[in-house]
Amino acid sequence: MINFLRYRSVCAAFSVLFLCAGVAAYVYRGGFNYHIDFVGGTELQVKFEKAISSADLRSALSGDAWKDPVIQSLGATNTQFLVRVKDGGESLEDRFLDTAHKKLHNNAVEVENIAWVGAEVGNDIKWDAFVAIVLALLGMLLYIAMRSQYRFAVGAVIALAHDILIVLAVLLMLNEQVSLNVLAALLTTLGYSINDTIVIFSRIQENFATLKNNTEEEIVNISINQTLRRTLLTSFTTFLAVLALYLLGGEALRGFSLSMLVGIVAGTYSSIYIASPVMLAIGAQQR
Repeated sequence: MINFLRYRSVCAAFSVLFLCAGVAAYVYRGGFNYHIDFVGGTELQVKFEKAISSADLRSALSGDAWKDPVIQSLGATNTQFLVRVKDGGESLEDRFLDTAHKKLHNNAVEVENIAWVGAEVGNDIKWDAFVAIVLALLGMLLYIAMRSQYRFAVGAVIALAHDILIVLAVLLMLNEQVSLNVLAALLTTLGYSINDTIVIFSRIQENFATLKNNTEEEIVNISINQTLRRTLLTSFTTFLAVLALYLLGGEALRGFSLSMLVGIVAGTYSSIYIASPVMLAIGAQQR
């Protein structure tokens, strides 16, 4: 049997150091790299006469001093794209057409649609995203507290908060954009991680009732070992599926799949080394 709790102090220190690195990255970069969903910007839907790769289009725009263009291919013909930029103004459509004519010769293009997202709308979305995550955490805290002991609920929610912070820290370190897709990945990570934690906690509660001659720490170790195979198989298969999205999903799914990959690893780790030790620590204080 593996003594997982033997390494809880080391793992806690690792998590703290990793989160400190995330804070350092936040200070160094001056905050998150927000997508136009949150800070405002312009989205153009364009159509080319001939097929063109997303890389060639991005190269053409980047060379003309466009600000962080995000390009998403529509369909399989490589002729229609969504181009999102943080710039604005009525002249943006003309600027795009001028750039396309200069850099992409012999390939006519038209702007089929253009939409602006104001900074005020972006701030509202940012606040709504924060509220959604907080409400999700509070809802899970109340649900678990009602179904089991209070200390299990606190351990689970602290583990969930840890997972979100780890994902955000990685995004900061890699300077990845925080978009609505990333928000969806964060909320999905919450659901995935809490499921794994509840499986372990359910086994712990069962063993508390049957293994009365063992200490709580021994029971937690036994429970983690009993659920380890299920935890690793579930995490590994989910990781492979999301990895396929990351490798083959293109630019549009990059933020979502990267956040999910980190979230799966962090969720599996926190279910063992964050949720259970926190639950034990609260139980020791209550006695």
